[in-house]
Amino acid sequence: MIVLTGGPCSGKSSSLAYLTERLSDHGFMVFVVPETATLITGNGIDRRKMDKPGQIVVFEEAILDMQVSFEDTYKQAVSRIFPERRKVILLDRGIMDVRAFLTDDVFNGILKKKGMTRAAIRHRYDGIIHLVTAADGAPDYYTGENNSARLETAEEALRIDRRTQEGWLGHPRFKIIDNSTDFEGKMHRTFSAIAAMVGIPDVPPIQEKYLVRQIDMSGLPPHQRLDIEQIYLRTKEKGAEIRIRKRGQDGMNFYFLARTRTVGDNQPVEEEELIPEQEYVNLIRLRDRNTQVLSKDRICFLWNNKYFEIDVYDGRHEGLIILLAESPGPDSKGFSDFPPFITVGKRVTGDPRYNDRKLAKRK
Repeated sequence: MIVLTGGPCSGKSSSLAYLTERLSDHGFMVFVVPETATLITGNGIDRRKMDKPGQIVVFEEAILDMQVSFEDTYKQAVSRIFPERRKVILLDRGIMDVRAFLTDDVFNGILKKKGMTRAAIRHRYDGIIHLVTAADGAPDYYTGENNSARLETAEEALRIDRRTQEGWLGHPRFKIIDNSTDFEGKMHRTFSAIAAMVGIPDVPPIQEKYLVRQIDMSGLPPHQRLDIEQIYLRTKEKGAEIRIRKRGQDGMNFYFLARTRTVGDNQPVEEEELIPEQEYVNLIRLRDRNTQVLSKDRICFLWNNKYFEIDVYDGRHEGLIILLAESPGPDSKGFSDFPPFITVGKRVTGDPRYNDRKLAKRK
């Protein structure tokens, strides 16, 4: 399940046909869950007729309930009807998007009533693609003509876009697609991001790495903190890598199994899945004895429509801090627009000494 989210007039609906066709070309069955807000607004529950805050809260809570039901129904149905097929469910928005239209207190109150947490909501999904609103970078294309349920001005669209981005911070596969290219380029970049999530060979984004000398924590924008424990397992396949990972957030732990293999011209493809805690515990026994458990704190934040991660390592690597930023392109010499609250040192992109597998190796 992959969420296609973003601010108003970001191109979500227009991208779905293209993405469905491209994914189908690679052998996937594609199912699309439409945007709940547009669905119910177009069928009578019209937000434009609401003039009291309490009405908006009930409206957004109804969207949340329907979104959960849609997702669960689609997932169960396609799993049972097509058990042997490779499947992708594309969602036009996810549950966390409700937060963008409510105050945090109200949103947290709804979650508490439903017995849900933000961390659990994020981990329902295998990937999050955020398309930036046209109001940010392509204002001439901001329009409501293709969606009669759209009510927001360009200024409101910008605010909602920021709130939506912040809500998904902390997801392990969160990708922001801005308006730095024309719309066709935006769709190509969206497909490339999804291709990486589902294991389709494509041109992978380059992740730039920099050593961090100093962080002004008081300057950090809204962010998420996670505790990560990573363990490498034994494998007989040459060039393959298998690892398990525990991510702790909001008092909850989530467990992942990831496999990296090479295809074609030594191109790496990664496949990752959420696994139960007991499976994680059982797999620990298969740890590669030449490695140690790698633990780190991760800080995820946004700056100028760019997604950053700071890894603060524990244990024998205590004192090592690495900033991870997505490269502007395959021919780039590095990233240049650094947040002002971080003092960056040497660029270590591609330096094997700072690869997590290398850092996990025993002395």
